[in-house]
Amino acid sequence: MAAAVLLIAAFIRALKNSAGLPYAIKVLRFSGAALAALLLIRPSAVFYRPSSEKPALAVLLDASFYMREGPAGKDSGLSKYARASAWLAKYQPRLSGAAALECYAFSTRLYKVDCSSPSAGGFENGFYAESDLGRALSSLVGGDGGRGSACPDRIWAFTDGLSLSGKAPLLIPPPGCDKRIDILAVGETDLQRGVAITDFSGPPFAFAHIPFVFSVSARVSGMKDSRLELRLKDGADNIIETRKFTVNSHDETIVSSFSVSAPSVGRAAYTLCAASGPGGGCSASKALAVSVIREKLRVMYLAGRPSFEYAFLRDYLKGQSGIDLVSFVILRNPEDMPGADERELSLIPFPVNEIFLRDISHFDVFILQDFDLRRFAADGNYAASLAEFVKRGGGLAVIGGASAFGGGGYYGIEFINSLLPVEIEKRPDFDEDLEFRVAPDKHSAALVFSGIDNEERFWNNTPTLKGANIWGPLKPGAKAIFHYKSATGGDAVFSAEKSYGKGRVMAIAGPSTWRWKLMGARELRYSGLYSAFWSRSLAYLDGSLSLEKVTLESLPRSGASRAFRLKVLTANYLPPSDSDAVSVDAILEGGGKTEPVEFLPAGRGIYEAAFLPAAKGRNRLRVSVKSGNVYLGSTEAVFESAAAPGFMPADEEVLKKTAALMGGGYHRLKFNEGPEAMLKALPPEREGRKEVSRFDPDTSLIVMLLAAALFFASWILGRFKGLQ
Repeated sequence: MAAAVLLIAAFIRALKNSAGLPYAIKVLRFSGAALAALLLIRPSAVFYRPSSEKPALAVLLDASFYMREGPAGKDSGLSKYARASAWLAKYQPRLSGAAALECYAFSTRLYKVDCSSPSAGGFENGFYAESDLGRALSSLVGGDGGRGSACPDRIWAFTDGLSLSGKAPLLIPPPGCDKRIDILAVGETDLQRGVAITDFSGPPFAFAHIPFVFSVSARVSGMKDSRLELRLKDGADNIIETRKFTVNSHDETIVSSFSVSAPSVGRAAYTLCAASGPGGGCSASKALAVSVIREKLRVMYLAGRPSFEYAFLRDYLKGQSGIDLVSFVILRNPEDMPGADERELSLIPFPVNEIFLRDISHFDVFILQDFDLRRFAADGNYAASLAEFVKRGGGLAVIGGASAFGGGGYYGIEFINSLLPVEIEKRPDFDEDLEFRVAPDKHSAALVFSGIDNEERFWNNTPTLKGANIWGPLKPGAKAIFHYKSATGGDAVFSAEKSYGKGRVMAIAGPSTWRWKLMGARELRYSGLYSAFWSRSLAYLDGSLSLEKVTLESLPRSGASRAFRLKVLTANYLPPSDSDAVSVDAILEGGGKTEPVEFLPAGRGIYEAAFLPAAKGRNRLRVSVKSGNVYLGSTEAVFESAAAPGFMPADEEVLKKTAALMGGGYHRLKFNEGPEAMLKALPPEREGRKEVSRFDPDTSLIVMLLAAALFFASWILGRFKGLQ
C-alpha cells in the first residue's frame, strides 16, 4: 500500500512538471499508473452465499509399534491398527455425512491419511516406534502437518494406550481443545474373572516416624457380591492394616489408601495382598520398597562431667541443621548433699526418669560420654530401657572416660554389657596418659574421607589423641572401626560397633577427638577430620550408611519401552535442594550402540526417564551423579528387550486416566457397533457462508491487457502529437 501511494504521488508530480503535454495523454498515463498501483496492492473480490457448516471432526490413529504389529486379540489375525482402520473405512460415509472429517495417523510425527484407507505404510519401519499423543495433538492444532491453529470441534484418538504408559500424567490438552478429545480403546482388554492389583504406589522417599500414604487400587472382575480384603504387610510378612470391601458389580475398580510410618532409616519393604474373603490367601500381591530417611536426627547427649569433648561435640551437633539436640552434663550428682532446700538451688536434679523411661522413644540416637549409670539406678531399669531402645532400632554411642566402661561398672550392668561390642574389665580401665594416633579398619563408618592420595601417610600424621579406656577383645559379631598402637606395640581397638536387634551400638575408647578439631586447624587437610568423623559415625548409628546415595529402580510400563526412577541423596543423606546443583549423566548401551538418556526432575531428589531400548536383547543403563564437583555415586541397570510382541491387551487404566485428563469421553472400539453414540457429542451444524466466486485483478489477463493498452495508447497518441 505504501509503495502504491508513493508511485502515484511520484507520477502526479512528474505529470505536473510535463509542460505542454496534451491533456488526453496525461489522462491516459495517469489511468495506466493508477491501474499499476492497484495491481501492486493486490486486492481481491470474494462473493459468498449463506450456507450451513458441519462440525469439524479429526480422527487420530495411533501407528505405534504395538498398534501396527500387535494383534487386536488373542485369536485375532488383524493388528490393532488394521482393526481401527477397517472400522474407520466401514463407517467413513456415515462420519462424513455428520461432520467435516479429517483423518491422521501419528507416531513420532503427524501424517494426514485417506479416511477410506488409512494406511500406515509411511511410518517408521524400525523395531521400536512409539507414538507421542501429546506431540500429535500439538501438531494438529499448531499447524505442523495438521489443520492450522483452530482446534476441531471433536478429536477421536484411536490407541491401545501402550505408548501412553508412564506419560499420561504429563498430557495437557492443547489450547482450545479442552473437553473435546475422546479416547477410543483398540484391542481386547483381557477381562478375566479374578483380582488384579492395578496400583500400589507411595512416595519414593519417606521420613522416619512421620506417616506417609500408600495409594492402592484393585480391579475385580466376575466377582459380584463377594468380599474383598486389601492387606498391607511389612517386610516380615506381618499384617499392618486391612481394608474390607463388598464388590458391587461384575467389573469394578476398588480404590483405597493406607497411612503408615517407618520406625527407622533404610529400605522399608511392603507388600499389598488382595484376598477374596476373610482368612483367604492372596489372590494377587504386589511388593514395593520405600527409602526411609531422616527429616531431623533427634539426639540425646548425656555427659557425666564437663569436658572439652562435651563442649566441642555439643557445639558441632548444635551447628547441624539436620540434628535436633537435647544435651545434659552432670554438674550435681545424686549423692551430693547441698544442705539447702531444693527450691533454693539453681541446679535441678538430673531428670533421669524422663530421659530413660518417659521420653526415650522420642530420640533416634543416644550418646553417653564418661557416664556412670550406677549413680542413678541401681536396679537396672534405665539400662533395660536403653537396651530396648536399641533393640527397636535406635542408635547408641558410648564414649569412654574415667567413669565409663570399667570405671563405670558396665561389666556388672547386664543390659549395658550385653549391648557393648567389646569385653569390659571389672576394674577401672581408663589410662589418661596414653597418647596415640588412630588408623581406620575396613569398615564403612571409617571411610570419613574419600580419594586420599596416601592414606597411610595421612593417618600417620593426624593430631594425636590422649586418654583411652583399655578394652578386652571384640565380642562375636562385633567389628572394629578404628584402631591404634598400644603401649606393648600391638593393635588396640579405638572404636567398634555391633548390631543389637534392629539398632546399632558404637563404643569409642577415648573422649579426646576434640583434639582433631583444635589441632587440625594447623594443617588444612586435617581441618575437616573432626566433623567428618562424627558425621560418619552418626550416619552409621541412625542407619543412613545402609542407604545408597544413588539408586535406580525400574518403573512399571506397558509395551517394549522402559522407564526408570533415579533417587539421589547428598553427602548428608538428605534429598538435594536446588542449590546443590545436581547433574545426572546417563548412557544406554545395547547392540554395540551407545545412546544418551535424559533424566528429568520429578521431585526433590527424584529423576525419571522413559526411553526405547537401544537394540534387541541385552541393554545396560549406566548412571553417574554429581553435586557440583562432588561425586555422589553411580549405578546401573541391565534389562532384556523382547524380540517381537505377542498379544498385549490395551492398557485400559491409562486410557481412562488419559480421557479424564483430556476432559473427553472413553469408549471401547467394537467393530460391529457404529459411531452413533460418539457422534452425539458433536455440536450441531452452524450457520456460515460459502464462497461462490473470487476475482483477483493481479492474476486477471484482462486487467493486465488493459494496463498495457493504456500505456500503448498514451505512447501512440504522443507520437501523433509530435512528442519525442
